[in-house]
Amino acid sequence: MPTFLQYLYVIGTFQGFLLSALLLFTPAVSHASRVLGIWCAFLAIGLMTVLVIQSEEIGSYGLLLGMTGFFPASYGALLYLYCRHSVLDDGFQSTDLLHFIPFFSCYILNVDLIFAPDLILQASTTGAETLSVRFLLASTYMYLQAFAYMGYTAHFLWRYQRRAQNNYASFNPDIFDWLWIVQGFNLIIWSIKTASGFMSDNIILFVAGDLLIVVLIYGIGMAQWRNPKLFKIADLAQKDSLVSGPGGDPKLTGALDESTRVSLLQSVVHYMKSEQAFLDNDLSLRGLAEAVGVSTHHLSEVLNQEEGQNFYNFVNNFRIEFVCGRLKEDRDIKLLDLG
Repeated sequence: MPTFLQYLYVIGTFQGFLLSALLLFTPAVSHASRVLGIWCAFLAIGLMTVLVIQSEEIGSYGLLLGMTGFFPASYGALLYLYCRHSVLDDGFQSTDLLHFIPFFSCYILNVDLIFAPDLILQASTTGAETLSVRFLLASTYMYLQAFAYMGYTAHFLWRYQRRAQNNYASFNPDIFDWLWIVQGFNLIIWSIKTASGFMSDNIILFVAGDLLIVVLIYGIGMAQWRNPKLFKIADLAQKDSLVSGPGGDPKLTGALDESTRVSLLQSVVHYMKSEQAFLDNDLSLRGLAEAVGVSTHHLSEVLNQEEGQNFYNFVNNFRIEFVCGRLKEDRDIKLLDLG
């Protein structure tokens, strides 16, 4: 390995352990920060292992080499848990351990190699043909879990992005945009690592994959440490439901009859206009429901079935109408002044 790459790996190892300590042990950090702390520690250990391999002095570090080979099998689960805790901040659950089944499976399949890391070192210099079928199976499993969790995480982000739009009149859409960007970078990184797996002699792809994932996770880790609620959405445990009838028409059935829904809608519209509640950037479905004295479920039903739109669009229509009215009254007013 060239000297400058060795320096990069040393710097990455040091920064990884330092950032991991900050994310794990700083008081009052978020659950997402702790997930990143674990991830940074895994990356730092992985970088250190590469340096050990390059030094060819694995005698006293043999067990370390054997135990870190399949750390990347946990990266898919860590990405999903990070995104989930970033959006929901719902705390760790015992079922979270199920996401690490691919990680533990790789080690169970190759428990003998943990105590014989010289075989891995030999394979890295002579080719993969010296490894057992179980090792190759675990390596394939490691790549498959990464792409599987990309799909699983993408589904999660899509679902909660829609829920945020349905329940919150004012939330920063950039939050999800950034998480989608993280997903895109992760796809690029694992595509590069997969290509390096098929092109075992291409050291450039191998190093590029390692460095890109280090830059990505360390960058997010530093941002998360500075702002633990970086991607936190308001209480998304609240659900915006839509009750539909057998024929698919949402007005056919529901908890409220037609006349009650119409009456409630009139009350909501009157409140929005008289109090100009739509000017409140923190207005939420729950807040509006409490103001007019109904449940969030009933308010959601009224908006969906009588107005044919979600809460987010309902409030934004009032804001658009308000801005258009002001522009008609005063043609010299600037849009920035209305913001």
